[in-house]
Amino acid sequence: MNYEKILLNNSVRNLEIEQKKINLNSTPSYITIGAHYSCNASCVFCLGGDYPDFSLAKYKDFFEPKIGHILKKAINVGFCGFGEILLHPEIIQILDYLSETLPNQSKAFTTNGIMLNEKICQKLTDGRYDVMISLHASNNVLHEKITRTKKFNDIVKNIKRLVELKKQKQSKISINMVFVITQDNIDNLCDFIKFSKELETDCVSANYLTMYEPNHVDMSVFWIKDKVNNILEQAEKLRDELSFSVNLPLKFQEYSKADNIACRDPWEFFYTEVQGSVNPCCLAGNHIGNLNSNGFEEIWNSEGYVMLREGIASGNIHTWCKNCLKYDKNNVNKLLSHITFRPETQQLLLKYIFKNNNKYNLKKEDIGIIDFAI
Repeated sequence: MNYEKILLNNSVRNLEIEQKKINLNSTPSYITIGAHYSCNASCVFCLGGDYPDFSLAKYKDFFEPKIGHILKKAINVGFCGFGEILLHPEIIQILDYLSETLPNQSKAFTTNGIMLNEKICQKLTDGRYDVMISLHASNNVLHEKITRTKKFNDIVKNIKRLVELKKQKQSKISINMVFVITQDNIDNLCDFIKFSKELETDCVSANYLTMYEPNHVDMSVFWIKDKVNNILEQAEKLRDELSFSVNLPLKFQEYSKADNIACRDPWEFFYTEVQGSVNPCCLAGNHIGNLNSNGFEEIWNSEGYVMLREGIASGNIHTWCKNCLKYDKNNVNKLLSHITFRPETQQLLLKYIFKNNNKYNLKKEDIGIIDFAI
C-alpha cells in the first residue's frame, strides 16, 4: 500500500511539473533532514559550525509528527548534515528504526567511511540505503592532506567490507564515492575513478568546491578553467571506457539555451535542519520556512515556494536562482556559482576577492549577478 502511494505521488508530481502548477497537491519526492553530528575528520573545505545534534528522539518526537506522513510518500529520504552521523551512539537503533518505518524509501547517508565497521555495514546492507562516501582521493598522502586524518587504509578496508556484504546479500544498497574537486586533487580525478571502479562501488560523484571562507578561495578550480576542462575530458573518456557511472560537473564553456533543463527542486525537494528551518534546495542562501512555527502543508505552498515555482515556470526567475547552474549552465563560468549563496557570507568573500584582485585578475563579466552593494 505504501509503495502504491509513492508511485501515485510521483505521477501526480510529474504531471504538476509538466502543467507548471504553482500550488501543489503532490508532496516532495526527495526530502533531506540535516542530521548533524560531531565529526572525526577535519576536511580542509568543510564549513563546520556549531549545530544541534540529530537524535532518534528528535526524529520520533519532532520530525515524524511534522512530516512523517510526507516521508512515507517520498522516493528518497536523506539524513545528510554536517559532521559524521555514523559516529552517533544510537546509529544502530536509528538504522533499525528507519528500515522498519521507511522500508520502501532509499535512505541516504553521507560518511567519511571511518565508521563503516562490521555492525554498521551489516545494518546498511540489510536495508535500502544510499551510502555516499566522501573520500576525495585515491591515495593515503592526498587523503591525509584533504581530510587531515590518517585513516585512508582503514577506510578502504571498510569499503571492501561493504561491497562484499552487498554482493553476498544481493543488497539494494548503493555505494557512491564522493570527490570534491579542488586544486589539490584535480590531477587525481581519473585515478580516483579507476580506484572506485576497482573497489566495485556503484558510482562516483564529482563536484566543484563551494567557497565559504577566504581560505577556500585559493582551493577553488575556478581560477584554472583550461586545466579543469582538459581533465574532465579525460574523465569522460575514462567513464566510457570503463562503462562506469560517473557524475561530473559542468565544463567551463559556453552553453546554448537548449542545453538548460528547468530546475525541478521547488516541486520535488524539501530540506529541513535539526532546528526546524526549511530550505527549498541544497544551495539556497535563505530559509523558506520553519517547522517549529508552520506545518508542512503551509510551508510547501507558501509564498516562498510559490514565488520560486512561478519564476521557473514563467522564465522571470527569482533572485535566489539567478546565479544557479540549474537555472543557466553558463553560470558555471561565473564566480558566484562557486560561492555559497548565503548573502552575508557571500558579501564577505566578494570583498576579500576584490581586495586581492591583483592576484585573481577577476573581470566584471566573470562575477555573476550581484543583488547587494559591496
